[in-house]
Amino acid sequence: MRIAIVAEVFLPKIDGVVGRTVNLIQQLLANGDEVIVICPKVAEYRNSPVPLIEFPSFPCASYPEYAIGRPDQRLIQELKAFRPDVIHFLNPFAFGFQCYDLLCRSDLQLPVLFSFHTLYGEFVKQYRGLGMLSRLLWWLMKSYHNMADRNLTVSDFMADDLRKRGFERVALWPPAVDCRLYNPERKSAAMRSRLSGNHPESPLLLTVSRLASEKNVSFLTEVLERVPEATLAIVGGGPQRDELVRRFSRYKAHFVGYLRGEELAAAYASADAFVYASETETMGNVILEAMACGLPVIAANAGGVTSLVHHGSNGFLFTPRNATEASQYVGEIIQSVDRQEQMSVAALESVQTRTWRHSSDEVRSQYQQVISEFQLMSPSRIGNRRPGMMATLLTKALVRLFQLLAPGKTKPAVNMETSRMHQHVGSGV
Repeated sequence: MRIAIVAEVFLPKIDGVVGRTVNLIQQLLANGDEVIVICPKVAEYRNSPVPLIEFPSFPCASYPEYAIGRPDQRLIQELKAFRPDVIHFLNPFAFGFQCYDLLCRSDLQLPVLFSFHTLYGEFVKQYRGLGMLSRLLWWLMKSYHNMADRNLTVSDFMADDLRKRGFERVALWPPAVDCRLYNPERKSAAMRSRLSGNHPESPLLLTVSRLASEKNVSFLTEVLERVPEATLAIVGGGPQRDELVRRFSRYKAHFVGYLRGEELAAAYASADAFVYASETETMGNVILEAMACGLPVIAANAGGVTSLVHHGSNGFLFTPRNATEASQYVGEIIQSVDRQEQMSVAALESVQTRTWRHSSDEVRSQYQQVISEFQLMSPSRIGNRRPGMMATLLTKALVRLFQLLAPGKTKPAVNMETSRMHQHVGSGV
């Protein structure tokens, strides 16, 4: 198959969605498929395994690591040259919706698959003054997603939630983790010392997260307040880092920054428990990575995390924002070696069948299904896959607003030159 992926974000950015995208691409290539990625251009070097079609972008004001792309008619020219069998809009929002609008205005008729990975409609509630946008964003996402031939999402919880919200043709993209990379054998005394600030004898908690408001990392100060004997290692970066450093300054917490590949695996394997406060996860790749390294997980009982953590078995689920409950579960694990070992065994068992090969085979099967269904589709149905005028106008308005608020105003971050690279992707999160 020839697959065009429209990615809202791509390398070198580090997050669960990019990691999932890269793993999918690697499996497709191993299967003999041809793949291109269409994405916003960034200034940093990209070590991509497939050709890239890049478009000018500008940074998002509230999250500069997120580049918002501005596609143009070259998108259609590149697609016609590549001749894809299917287009996969991966986590579409500002960039992806613009690309879809361009596709609808062209004479190209292709099967289209969307995948849903980010709760944009819930994220805005975490930012002052933006909560009113939640219902509008949910409406916008549903308007576009319901034009697709298939909508994938990454947990049973999210599949059920999207169906309840009126999303159509929803299917599961199974969670996966690389157990060859993430496993207990990565445990390292040197890494434990690094994570704990040279106090490896202390109970060591770990969280791996983007440092942004929607991830609710600041909640963990309340846990440390109640479990003062514990040290917390915080892996990751993001726009809230400086604020969080100030908030955690009273506690035994260490900001490690980004870790990748074997270093990240060693961090998981060298801690005693994984704590996670986010309430807006569609699935939570870091949860799977932690469990693959044998870590018990203490996480908020919300979102897609509930599809992975089995309360009392491989971890604990606490009531969101209930620090007393979360602290009790942390204490139960760090104060009992037997309990910690039992949960470690259960965590390992729960991820053994979650391979990237199986996960990617499921996605590839969905590609084949939508291609077959498209061939039987009536011309009227094919021509009726354009979102309404209000959805298109709202997308334009959002992009314009983001552009006006962006650092440097309307000056594009990068030029329009197309980049095609074929280097091997290194390990990442």
